[in-house]
Amino acid sequence: MEDNPKQRARLALLLVERLELSIKNQPIRGKAALAEPPIVPPRRVIIPRPDVLHNYLDHKQICQYMDYLCNRYPHFVRSYTLGLTHERREVRALEINWMNSANFELSQQLRQHSPPQVDLPANSKTPCPVVIKGEQCRNTIFIEAGTHAREWIGVTTALNCIYQLTERHTRNIEVLRKLRFIIVPLVNPDGYEYSRNKNPKWRKNRRPHKSSKFVGTDCNRNYDIFWNSGTGKMNRNTYKGERPFSEPETRALRSMLDRLGPNLLFFLSLHSYGQSIMYPWGYSRDPPLFWRELSTLANSGKCAIKSYNGREYRTGSISCLTKRTIAGSVVDYVYGVLRVPMALVMELPSRDLGFQPPVEMISQIGHESWYGIREMCKRAYDLRHQIQRETEPALPAAASYQAGAGDGAGNEVVSMESKPAAAVTANTEEPQQPTPKKPKKRVKRSVRAQHESILKLQKSSKATAGLHPRQMPKIASAPPVRARGAHGDGPKLPLGVFP
Repeated sequence: MEDNPKQRARLALLLVERLELSIKNQPIRGKAALAEPPIVPPRRVIIPRPDVLHNYLDHKQICQYMDYLCNRYPHFVRSYTLGLTHERREVRALEINWMNSANFELSQQLRQHSPPQVDLPANSKTPCPVVIKGEQCRNTIFIEAGTHAREWIGVTTALNCIYQLTERHTRNIEVLRKLRFIIVPLVNPDGYEYSRNKNPKWRKNRRPHKSSKFVGTDCNRNYDIFWNSGTGKMNRNTYKGERPFSEPETRALRSMLDRLGPNLLFFLSLHSYGQSIMYPWGYSRDPPLFWRELSTLANSGKCAIKSYNGREYRTGSISCLTKRTIAGSVVDYVYGVLRVPMALVMELPSRDLGFQPPVEMISQIGHESWYGIREMCKRAYDLRHQIQRETEPALPAAASYQAGAGDGAGNEVVSMESKPAAAVTANTEEPQQPTPKKPKKRVKRSVRAQHESILKLQKSSKATAGLHPRQMPKIASAPPVRARGAHGDGPKLPLGVFP
């Protein structure tokens, strides 16, 4: 029997109708039968992890490590680009906010009480962490490093802090539940790369000046707090810049600091290599109003580091420990202008190792510094109610800069002659430089005059009687000898006789 095309078409239509009828009459076994197939989340991009604990990373590797952390811990780590440098490198910040509603590792109770993590609008020119209103939300710790190009150990220490708060967050959950951290590991990427590749002693950034052949500005002298008191010589390592915030690095950091000012609790600036923890002021020797609380905060970090490996840090104000005044620094700007409750400078070790310690010391210095930083963060949280900056009086007057003075290391030396407040607040005009005082000439005495004075001393003191005059200068220049005490340290001298 031959196949008829019409019969085949009718048979096909009949099969289709029966199939549709059977589908309609089939009972629905639940909502799962009509549910859409599950959405498979996109696979994460695999980013290699640089070795941050045993190497000095370049700028690209630092950005790569920050991207790696954002990809691995997206529920509590975020990265922000604050701005671009003269050579078009990014100044980046990392936010570590454990207590946010998007963190799935939090319990349901903690997630309800945590503030929401809201994104900024898409047209925002300066991406920045969210500012939460209310004095009870002043819980942000800000750490910055790499302001000076040659201080490589400060950059690695900031990266070690990031490592401790992210990859080892289970061991530091106590501070993460109380505080939010924002860390800028490299403020001056242009100068940092130049010091890595060409000049290891380079300090400033790399923006050239139109009116001079010299390149660079010290970013830690470029902030708008008594900026006029700094040095205006472009060939100096501490050149203050053409005007306050003339450098892209300082403007980028200011954009975040000014926005986060109401939430900042503690600001820490990492440098090297003074092995000290210092508090304001840098531009004046007058102590701040809450210097006792700042000293307590610095001593807590000092004791934590000493208990870890026995390394001894010094504590005190910036101007007293450095024996000079520093105008236009970021610590004075944060503490004086933004009125952040607590601000410190941490000079990492040590004079024996220099600005770039050996690679074998990176991990040790990073770990010991983290012990001190973590203890200071805890103490800052405990002291937050004792410091009320709203009632603080006006800033003390600044010291004046003496042109031509120096300390032999490329740093300015500032006299302590104070100016009136009206003269230091105006940054539009250069202040009148005081005339440097002429050093007094030492008058040389003749040998006969020296011998006559020595003979007078012999007559007045029984201890020197009978000695030749040539032996007298040796006794006078010898170190003082302590009287014999309970431990027998030194010979016993007659009463009233001084060696």
